[in-house]
Amino acid sequence: MTKQAPSHPGDRFVGIFSAFMVFCVLVWLWGLGLYMLWPWQKGGTWLPEFPMIAVCADQPVCTLPYRDLATAQASGQVISLQPPTPSGETGYEMITLQWKTLNGGIETKASAWNFQTTVRYRIEQNQPVLVEYQEISGKVFLYAILGALVSLGLLYARKLRK
Repeated sequence: MTKQAPSHPGDRFVGIFSAFMVFCVLVWLWGLGLYMLWPWQKGGTWLPEFPMIAVCADQPVCTLPYRDLATAQASGQVISLQPPTPSGETGYEMITLQWKTLNGGIETKASAWNFQTTVRYRIEQNQPVLVEYQEISGKVFLYAILGALVSLGLLYARKLRK
């Protein structure tokens, strides 16, 4: 019987490193795919804390939570719910708020490092009417990790069969 030479310690590192890199790419691909395919919810009720874009009496663009909208309109603080520009971005507390006008409506995206909520609505009689919304949270990342683990397992099972 012939003795096999001991493997180089770097070979194990290369194998682990390459598997980790493949895993990272798979997480990215699964995450991107799930993000693109995440479902939209039709109608429903407004989230009370969702920041609304408005034109206020003292500034061209202001943001306020949906729950405070009626009070601000009644006091004359809010002039219009129609954004002053077709698209834009502003901040609200620790959230980035982006908006763009669509045919017959407005799309507002509130996002931070751990979530993204996109709301499509239209203005009827100076009141926002919710059309549809999409909430993307950390679940997408967890599903992407799970999909990547399954994919990596299938790739290495196929490699072992050969």
